[in-house]
Amino acid sequence: MGTALEALRPTGKWMIIDCVQSAGIDVTDWSFRKTDGQPVALPQSNGAYCYEWSFRSDDRRTLLLCVWWEGLHLDAQGRVCFSENLRLYADTLIQQLEKDPKNRNRTIKDPRINRAQHFSTTVQLAYMNTTPVRVVIVSGPVREKESEGSENDRAIGRQLDEHHWFVESFDDDTGAFVLVRGGNQASSVIMADSNITPAEAGPSMASDTALADQFVTDERPDTYTYNGEQRYRDPSVRRRVLERSKGCCELTGMPGFPMANGGVYLETHHIIPLAEGGPDTVENVIALTADVHRQAHFGIARDELRARCLLIVAGLVAV
Repeated sequence: MGTALEALRPTGKWMIIDCVQSAGIDVTDWSFRKTDGQPVALPQSNGAYCYEWSFRSDDRRTLLLCVWWEGLHLDAQGRVCFSENLRLYADTLIQQLEKDPKNRNRTIKDPRINRAQHFSTTVQLAYMNTTPVRVVIVSGPVREKESEGSENDRAIGRQLDEHHWFVESFDDDTGAFVLVRGGNQASSVIMADSNITPAEAGPSMASDTALADQFVTDERPDTYTYNGEQRYRDPSVRRRVLERSKGCCELTGMPGFPMANGGVYLETHHIIPLAEGGPDTVENVIALTADVHRQAHFGIARDELRARCLLIVAGLVAV
């Protein structure tokens, strides 16, 4: 490897919580279990967070990715790059698990799938918004099998890079992307300018911003029929899902569009349609942008989108 790459090899082993906090992301939630909100003895060892591969601040302005030093390379211009496809990784893993009958249920439980999907959508979010990315560089033996637990930590070195990275390309069709260290000077000037405050850099959703979906003005019947049986809708499901989304598409991470009344618009989508026996519960409903919602119904990749939505919501509901 070249001198530029060797200089980026981590010389220490930071705890991931320190990397996340140093990047400017709030780690208060690490002190509590996701399942029941009870305090944990060691926030830095909270398994609900410390094994993740990517992180976002609540307002999606600060994005953090963990990349392997062994995966870095120099391009023709001598820039340090990281090229990968975490969407393909997740899809391949799903296919592998589905081939083995005893693992069939793991397609919505294997944590690597949710982590890879979250990583991929974080990269997509950065690319679409030209948002700088903070990067944790990790070194160590890369192996296919993922083993959790401090005794199985395969990282030899880990530290937060002081420079911003940028997503130079992201293929919407395949999920392939290229990260470049310091590659987007226009965006870096905006973020580095001390005269520009976070509030001026772009819109964010206030905690009291009203969230609305496609049924905000249209009356929806309280009941529906499946196989000749009348079923009742839970009026709280849409509200709870919109609140869970915090104003952003739960599939892509993109914010909903601002409404004339000051609210934020998303659409609520039953992943498994009610007409197919899907339940009217938060476990089966996801908040999507209008375009993604249409794709989920009519797009050529709608079956793949359904699988991805189920994976994402399974992770969100477990929070």
